[in-house]
Amino acid sequence: MTETPELDGLPLDQRQTLAYQQWKELSLTTGMPPRQREFRPDRIVRTLPASMLLHVERGDAGVRFRQRLEGRFVTLAFGDGMGRLIEDIYNDEYLFDLMPRYLEAAMTGDPAMTRCVVAQDKDDSFSFTRLILPFAGNDGKVNRLFVVFHFDPIALARLSAPLKIHRQTLPELARRAYGQKAAHLSHKSDNRKFG
Repeated sequence: MTETPELDGLPLDQRQTLAYQQWKELSLTTGMPPRQREFRPDRIVRTLPASMLLHVERGDAGVRFRQRLEGRFVTLAFGDGMGRLIEDIYNDEYLFDLMPRYLEAAMTGDPAMTRCVVAQDKDDSFSFTRLILPFAGNDGKVNRLFVVFHFDPIALARLSAPLKIHRQTLPELARRAYGQKAAHLSHKSDNRKFG
């Protein structure tokens, strides 16, 4: 019987294990996070549908993460976020859960493993784990995070829409406010008619 590999006290699934082993092999030779150009996606093809690549952007606004590539399972779970900053995509509650570990990996170069539970409806939730693997640029600073998710395949197949973790845009907020106002006015006029 083989042992299930763990990181941060959480078990890695097969895809995560494959990516983590490749990352460890590369980092052992340099003693620091491997460089992005050393990483060979062709060696971990099985992980790609459940993976996401984040660019680490450093500037006056601090460290920010831009979603660059995402596998089909990631898009099914979260919707399309390609090319956008994660703080523009996800709501505050979800960001509160993921940002500390993303920032830690970007600053220290250490890999991390996290578990997340997202409430769907009042009695339903969707849980998953994420493996965060940092990669360095030529200057030795982390400039990419490769994130490999583990989703329960049955729970993922049952999702009728992406998880409700997206930040609402102004047009969505306006539609919601208008819809509530219209419903409220309609209810008032019904009361006058039949009251």
